[in-house]
Amino acid sequence: MKRVVITGIGVVTPLGNTIRTTWENLTKGLSGITPITKFNPRSAAFPSKIAGELKSFSTEDYIPPKDVLRLDPFIYYAAAAAIMAAEDAGLIKQTSDLKLITLNSELFNLFNSAIVIGSSRGGIMSMEKAMEKYILDSKPFSAFLMSSTTINMASSYVSMRLGIKGPVLGMSTACASGTNAIGEAFRLIQYGEIDMALTGGSEAPICKLTVGSYGAAGALSKRNHEPQKASRPFDKDRDGFVIAEGAGILVLEELRHALKRGARIYAELFGYGTSSDAFHQTKPDSSGQAIAINKALKDAGVSVGEVDYINAHATSTILGDKAETEAIRKVFGKYADKIAVSSTKSMLGHMLGASGAVEAAITALSISKGVIIPTINLETPGHDCKLNHVTTLLHKEIKIAISNSFGFGGVNAVLALKKFEG
Repeated sequence: MKRVVITGIGVVTPLGNTIRTTWENLTKGLSGITPITKFNPRSAAFPSKIAGELKSFSTEDYIPPKDVLRLDPFIYYAAAAAIMAAEDAGLIKQTSDLKLITLNSELFNLFNSAIVIGSSRGGIMSMEKAMEKYILDSKPFSAFLMSSTTINMASSYVSMRLGIKGPVLGMSTACASGTNAIGEAFRLIQYGEIDMALTGGSEAPICKLTVGSYGAAGALSKRNHEPQKASRPFDKDRDGFVIAEGAGILVLEELRHALKRGARIYAELFGYGTSSDAFHQTKPDSSGQAIAINKALKDAGVSVGEVDYINAHATSTILGDKAETEAIRKVFGKYADKIAVSSTKSMLGHMLGASGAVEAAITALSISKGVIIPTINLETPGHDCKLNHVTTLLHKEIKIAISNSFGFGGVNAVLALKKFEG
């Protein structure tokens, strides 16, 4: 099978509207969690009043004005991240206005490239606003409501902006969506269906419906008085995840194709595993998670003793962090105490379907730079969460790493990445 490398990265996150800014703030151990401003959460219906919101994101930098009115924010974020990823990979012809995009078709075949983008909630913000206007103000529904909120529209819109005519897929597997999207794009390249893919995840869930519903389920942190300390993966005082928004898109490329055009390579993607717990709608099962990790390692052809780093799913929930710890110990056994483990959600919050894509990007950068991002707010590991936690910035050569993503419904997805050495 063909080898696959990562040649471009684009993100928008609560810590920055570019990968450079996000990475810099992660290395500083900063938190992007703040009180919610997108709506007023003072009602008792919202026990969690904090979130990871984007700061000063300018939609107009990436989306033509007429499209802004017709699309949900999760599509804005996907398009921005995709354009930045393509630019980072050197695929975009030079332009001073990113709203006017033309890809350099001399570098790759538009018909032999794909777009695969995942999302858990899709256009839920636009649907909520439409229902409120209809019920409260008797406003008619928009003719664009259905097209702007369907999960596949992130991929479809990016294909329209960039002119890519190969496979265009939307993935929705809850919080594993972005990781599954990357994994399926990886398979398309591995098996020779395409040469290149823009792939990842996007989410814009900070609205009353989502925050209220997750809060009612008891899934969100109530540490409203200390927003920046609320996301506490693996900590004994963790009390739920902090919802966040954003997007992460990678450019995946067949190795020979990348080398031929002289592309910069961040890391090699060489393993993918996915599984189902077949257990419960919301409670995770470590056995199902372990299956996905084992599948990714088997696909990559590496042993448990070769893994240097795990970018954990680690959402800061009581049951979730416990189950992931158990899964890691089931897979790695005695080696679990030697593998560095950290969670970027401690700083970024949980971007649902976008989280795994952003975390895959951060893992690729960690490998490229030899730097492991810490888990902040991890003061005392829970008795059921004992691992080799990285709590301060760590400079370490990483040859092989995995990135975990697990979602509601017991869906699990794991990526294996390694340092590119030719």
